[in-house]
Amino acid sequence: MKKKLIIDNIGPIDHVELDLKRVNVIIGPQSAGKSCILKIACFCAWAEKRIQLEQDDNSFKDSAFIKSNLINFHKLGGFFVTGNGAKFRYETNHLWIQYEFDKDEAAFSWDWVDSSRWNYKRTRISYIPAERNVIAAIPNWLEVSMKYNYIRNFISDWMLTRTFYTNQNKLDVLGLGVQYYFDKQTGQDYIELENGKVLQFTNGSSGIQSSIPMLVYLGYLFEYQYKPGQYGKIAVDAENEVILDHIYKKKRYNYGLKPYKETNSSYIGKIGMGVRAFKSEEEYKECKELFKAYTKTCSSDIYLEEPEQNLFPKTQVRLIYELLKNSKKHEDSIFIATHSPYILYALNNAMLAYYVKDTVIDEMKDEISCLKYGYNPEKVSVWQIDEGRLVGMSDKNFTIQDSKHLIRKNFFDSIMGDVMNDFNNMLNFYE
Repeated sequence: MKKKLIIDNIGPIDHVELDLKRVNVIIGPQSAGKSCILKIACFCAWAEKRIQLEQDDNSFKDSAFIKSNLINFHKLGGFFVTGNGAKFRYETNHLWIQYEFDKDEAAFSWDWVDSSRWNYKRTRISYIPAERNVIAAIPNWLEVSMKYNYIRNFISDWMLTRTFYTNQNKLDVLGLGVQYYFDKQTGQDYIELENGKVLQFTNGSSGIQSSIPMLVYLGYLFEYQYKPGQYGKIAVDAENEVILDHIYKKKRYNYGLKPYKETNSSYIGKIGMGVRAFKSEEEYKECKELFKAYTKTCSSDIYLEEPEQNLFPKTQVRLIYELLKNSKKHEDSIFIATHSPYILYALNNAMLAYYVKDTVIDEMKDEISCLKYGYNPEKVSVWQIDEGRLVGMSDKNFTIQDSKHLIRKNFFDSIMGDVMNDFNNMLNFYE
């Protein structure tokens, strides 16, 4: 899986180059550009999906379309300044796209990577914002007029995803002795405490209010979206037929087909809602596999802001371990922006557990809680950003990982070192 993102002169970012892997984490001070990177990465993944499913650039060459779906949708107004050279480039195994703000109408360009263009598999693109607790903070959010952006989109997704958790199928909230469920009769969200007491979700603690929308959505992405009957069948079938038309024509299955039809040697096969003609059974099988890859979600690309919000450190650690475990089910990709050292330390433990899981002596296995959450370090990238650029281990390694991909020197370690140095220096004068 190849994914490379290059961003220049957008908002607080001067220049960054990121080789995206299965799990990606970026740390840095406030307003350093972490969320900006996540939003652009999310837009690029969405643009790739649109181009793949439609086999064309659709409306991307229209500057107004980019403004609506990137700058307005992701609330990046003021980040793109004329004359500053704002641009980004995104490369995958299937295609590359580039956006150069100063070029206006010719700003968006792209092309296929011919050797693997048709190896695409459909993913769900999901952005979980830091503002997710608005769902609990505003009890009447359904009545609030909001512009359509990534926050409003998350609220729309919440309306669907919460319905999977009922009084008979409650969500356990990170082992905190709290369960969440949605009551379809009243249209209300509830939390049930360990002692059986039931509260309205809006009356929960700040940690509960920020974590439940995230956990409910993640539960949908990891499990419930793969269950049958999630959408109206007629609407899905109609959309899939359009995708099939694009595949059929762009793969040129219909090209030169006339002689085969005239001699009755063409192959007729059912795909989707109807039957189509092919020059051979092999072409039919190929098209059928492509149709499946392009219409059936195989995994999710998850962009997650500040998962640690209002959570105690021990709970943050459990959250990361659960994220890593659940993301393996369908090989989901996760991109996290965080201020928390505990997120980093938990991830590092999971990577080290991958290396030592088979060598730890039996007497110690029960003492190391993260062993069962081992995650392949080669599938992880961790960066820190400061003053518009990535601060890595070396000029050739923009991550803060060593040759074994374990996390090394970072902001959190140096800040903790400064705090402890001050404490130790003061101890000399304490009586």
